[in-house]
Amino acid sequence: MTVFADTPRWPRHGMQWGHLISDTSLAELHELAARAGLPPRSFDLDHYDWPSVARDALAESGARFVGDGELTRILIASGLRIKLRDRPSARARRSAEHAAELGLDPVPQDLIAGLLGHVDPLPDHPGAFRLTRDDPEGAPRIEAHDPAGRRAAEAMLERLDDLSRARIGTGFVGQVMDGPSSAS
Repeated sequence: MTVFADTPRWPRHGMQWGHLISDTSLAELHELAARAGLPPRSFDLDHYDWPSVARDALAESGARFVGDGELTRILIASGLRIKLRDRPSARARRSAEHAAELGLDPVPQDLIAGLLGHVDPLPDHPGAFRLTRDDPEGAPRIEAHDPAGRRAAEAMLERLDDLSRARIGTGFVGQVMDGPSSAS
């Protein structure tokens, strides 16, 4: 059982990012990522995205560094890989499961209840939004292109808070991305 990392070469948020995978289990992957100090939000269905500044922490935690091609081959052989073409349906299943746990209907375009994982980036559509809250009583981070998106995010958060408080007694923790395009 080994956790593998490739070389960061994907730019985002002003940094270079790499991928971290396990050859046997997501539990092993989550454990090493936590030891290395990676935030749970950096998990993406079958891998963690990690910034280049985390290299030393990953090495100290036991990650083995390999090339991009080898990382891909290992992930495919592990049986944990979610193919690019299957990622939208995997996200939709996850969103439906999390919405059902909360009692939320209709299901948003992308939803995560809890701290593990992240939703898709904010689409470039009027009225779309992406909100994140990592503390049940903390302020949310809302991304929206326009006032309609901000209002939709605030309404969604109010609804999610009500459902979460009824279910577990605290406000919503998680991420959601939605907008008018999901209704079509």
